[in-house]
Amino acid sequence: MNAVLSTLIRGGKGGVFRCHAEVSDKALDAAAPAGLRVEKIGLQGARDKNAFLKAVAKPLRFPDYFGHNWDAFYDCLIDLEHEGGEGILVLLREASGFARAEPEEFAAAVDSLQDAVDFWDEDGKMLLVIVELEAPVLAPDLPEISPRPA
Repeated sequence: MNAVLSTLIRGGKGGVFRCHAEVSDKALDAAAPAGLRVEKIGLQGARDKNAFLKAVAKPLRFPDYFGHNWDAFYDCLIDLEHEGGEGILVLLREASGFARAEPEEFAAAVDSLQDAVDFWDEDGKMLLVIVELEAPVLAPDLPEISPRPA
């Protein structure tokens, strides 16, 4: 996992990826030399859109006026502060519950994240999102960065 993540970071292009194993802090160490801020967000209690948006708003430092809808989510993502660095790596831990409970809302979240990645890429910065999921079926269209569990 460390080598895969390091390769992604060195590539300099953002993206939204799924991972079927827990991403270790050691694997995330590759982000610092590349100038990426790392935000780890626990989604273990998020089972719907509102819980997801609430879970991401605080660690990503969304403004108080954040509207808790997908358009506002995208707007806040493109306005994220990268503190003078090259970008941000967002790790969405334990996202399976949300993906299973509300697959359409989960897909909307992923679409917003991918649109924000595209915006950041055009701006020459990296937004790299890793979504920890138990199984590929929860997000089959997302590229995988970890081997499937045996």
